[in-house]
Amino acid sequence: MVVFALLLNAGRASVASESADVGARVAVQNALFEEWYQSDLTAHPERATAYGDYRYNDRLDGRSLAALSAENAKDQDFLARIRNTRTTGFPDQDVMSHQIMLRALQQRIANYAFKEYEMPVSQMDGPHRDFADLPLAVPFESVKQYEDYIARLHQIPRAFAESEEVLRAGMRDNLMPVRFLLEKVSAQCDGVIKADPFLLPTRKFPPGISPEDQQRLTRAITDTVTNEVLPAYKAFGVFIATE
Repeated sequence: MVVFALLLNAGRASVASESADVGARVAVQNALFEEWYQSDLTAHPERATAYGDYRYNDRLDGRSLAALSAENAKDQDFLARIRNTRTTGFPDQDVMSHQIMLRALQQRIANYAFKEYEMPVSQMDGPHRDFADLPLAVPFESVKQYEDYIARLHQIPRAFAESEEVLRAGMRDNLMPVRFLLEKVSAQCDGVIKADPFLLPTRKFPPGISPEDQQRLTRAITDTVTNEVLPAYKAFGVFIATE
């Protein structure tokens, strides 16, 4: 009986130890999921905004070759780490989550290897369309939200220049959308210039913003749109039409 009791206690201790090990590995995996999610939001502030996370509303996505390469390097690191996470004993839901992250990262890395990123513009998608939606992307209820918007407006010329850099890389690799579709992009840029949606936030301010701030913010938005945003749209449209 004494031997049986010792064996029983040893078995219970082993089960408890194994359960604790599984719990610890699940916790590590969950922390990795969160880190990956937060890394994506940092790399894609516009996506964060779309998700309702306004921490990065003063930034635009990095669209340069260097930014894309850095994101791929992070994907490689996350892939290595999720592969090293042992799922033995995991509940089915945690095993499935593991597989989803693994496959998503593999797909992103494969897409990067195929250089899909070298065709960032089409008549359906691209920075020229993304930026035109910025005035509708967030609520304008505070001075901070207006100032974040102005900060994004200032970055539009940089973002267009980065997109041109990537498109030139695509030209070198013979990765380009067909001409008649790109011609639509140039016309769309002209349409955005004509509609000028970027001044929409100045047409109605919430009552909590003082008249002085309203004047300051209106002037800052108007000057940035006139001197930076619309010329950048024009230059991008010309680039698309002539390259």
